[in-house]
Amino acid sequence: MKLFYYFNGFNSAILEDFSGSPKIVAAASFSRENDFSFVPVSISFRQAVDHRREILETLPFEVTEVVFCGSSMGGWFARVMQLSLLQLLPGIRTAAIGFNPAFDLPLHEDVLVGPQVNYVTFEEYEWTAEHSRQLRVMEEEVDYDADQPFYVYCDKNDEVIPWKSSEARHREISRFIAYPGGCHSFDHFKEALADFAQHHLRSGLSL
Repeated sequence: MKLFYYFNGFNSAILEDFSGSPKIVAAASFSRENDFSFVPVSISFRQAVDHRREILETLPFEVTEVVFCGSSMGGWFARVMQLSLLQLLPGIRTAAIGFNPAFDLPLHEDVLVGPQVNYVTFEEYEWTAEHSRQLRVMEEEVDYDADQPFYVYCDKNDEVIPWKSSEARHREISRFIAYPGGCHSFDHFKEALADFAQHHLRSGLSL
């Protein structure tokens, strides 16, 4: 069994009917075309620790390959999940894909503190220093720079995370591609998934 997980970004969510999101629809189609079961997981990052535990505890016994994919903070979470899975099941074939991923959360954790609104569910809530601390601990519990298959794709017109900063952080630890134009929501998901298929699924190369 092969699984393809997809995670939303900060202050986002994955609705049960995600047909209105071309990016998630493309990820689901890509999964089916490559014989993966698509597993969209709507992440509330206030409960990221619980989400990680639940995913790891509910992995089917017969799983042979897992791809974790996400956008923005979901891309960061995908990398953390990949490395957490490898701690549990060393040697399993796995990869992480980040679309405009967040990175180095311990350096930026205080930026999030304060009132927040989820732009998909419209939930209003308070992000606390404790929520930030929990994410920092999650990142510290894995070797984020480990030599494990990691694919980072960015849009150069990302208005939230400067792509040059992302390149500086990810170039040495991932296959990194930045596409002209786009935005933080990431417009080049089809090109990115095609590149991942070519360089990971079909070539057998790790990077």
